[in-house]
Amino acid sequence: MRDLFDVSLPEVDEMQAKANEGEQLSKEIRKGAAVTEAEEGAKKVKLSKRKVALLIQFLGTEYCGMQINEGKRTIQAEIELALFKAGLIAASNFGFPSKFSWSNSARTDKGVHSCAQVCSVKILFPTGNFGKIREMINEQLPDDIKVADMIKVPKTFCAKTQRNKVCYQYMLPSFALQSREQLKSTFESVLVTTTGRNIKDPFTITETKALQEKFRDYRATQENVDSLAAALGTYAGTHKFHNYTSRKTFDEANASRYILSFTVQDRVVDKYGVEWIPTLVQGQSFLLHQIRKMMSMAMDAARGVSSIDVITDSFSDGYLNVNTAPAQGLFLEMSYFEKFNRRSHAGVRVRPLDWHTDQTAPATLRWKKFKEEKVISHIMDEEESQGNFVSYLFMQENHLRHNKYELIDTKVPRPRDNTV
Repeated sequence: MRDLFDVSLPEVDEMQAKANEGEQLSKEIRKGAAVTEAEEGAKKVKLSKRKVALLIQFLGTEYCGMQINEGKRTIQAEIELALFKAGLIAASNFGFPSKFSWSNSARTDKGVHSCAQVCSVKILFPTGNFGKIREMINEQLPDDIKVADMIKVPKTFCAKTQRNKVCYQYMLPSFALQSREQLKSTFESVLVTTTGRNIKDPFTITETKALQEKFRDYRATQENVDSLAAALGTYAGTHKFHNYTSRKTFDEANASRYILSFTVQDRVVDKYGVEWIPTLVQGQSFLLHQIRKMMSMAMDAARGVSSIDVITDSFSDGYLNVNTAPAQGLFLEMSYFEKFNRRSHAGVRVRPLDWHTDQTAPATLRWKKFKEEKVISHIMDEEESQGNFVSYLFMQENHLRHNKYELIDTKVPRPRDNTV
């Protein structure tokens, strides 16, 4: 962490090294160690420490996911640095999340956004004004990460274990529901050849723009939308999702996941003239890449490449090669702590962790503004500038291992993963 942000605390590092070697630090070493202004201030005025829940919003484009990833820029690393620079965690604790009881309610992949990530952390309180502390943190954060709310919670609270469900939204451009025949005709009308292309970067800028112009005016039929809704609805309930992640088998208990609902919302048209179909999925928890793989399979079912029967079969004991839809369309919409909110907390007055019931609450208004003006508009702008879904459709059509989905006996070795 310190290496990533070029933060040098040599005295503290030396103390930590000696502690790791099992040496007893003397009082003289402790007194002589350099401390930050926040630590010194805590000693003088005896700043209290409290555990809080932070409602975090971010655009994930420039980050390698939520979790700390050594040598990589991540959301958690940026928040920890902001807390340190704001004087809310001690220098000796910086880089050691367990020392300030860090926990986050959800993991997000590289490139995935969030309107409602919840993190619990124990911080110093230089003032009793929660709004002021939130501003102190935001002043140290980059523009694409913000703290929308801060709520005091009991010291036993853990954001990861006490969230009971989560809602993600996936924004799908309607042109992704075109049939194979339609896509083939469009690709052939623009590209000189469809062979010999880089699977990760198949088009020139000129080709991408030409294809986008071809797709721009496409509008999904009601039959397309109904088929998509039916396919997504198949995921509801408890199923084995071993085929919707990596390195999981049917027999593993944690391959089971409970999906409350997966629904289609009203279509919207962006400022570029592209029609989008928002979808919402609610569940208790999700596996790595699970939502994106579910979307990929549902898209293919809606456009006639796959079917609901194939989706049903994918829950059985067999291997099915399922592609991964672009990360750019996915964002964490809301985290829910309903069971926590219903419990009493030993006389501690706790404001509910609820950002969806009262639509006029200040934090909820900040959440809504970030969702509509930052996240959704960013997804649309990103597709216009990069053409991620255009590239995905080309790879889906030209680099799938099979012309149709078929289960493979798990008793034989799995083929090499062909997801993109």
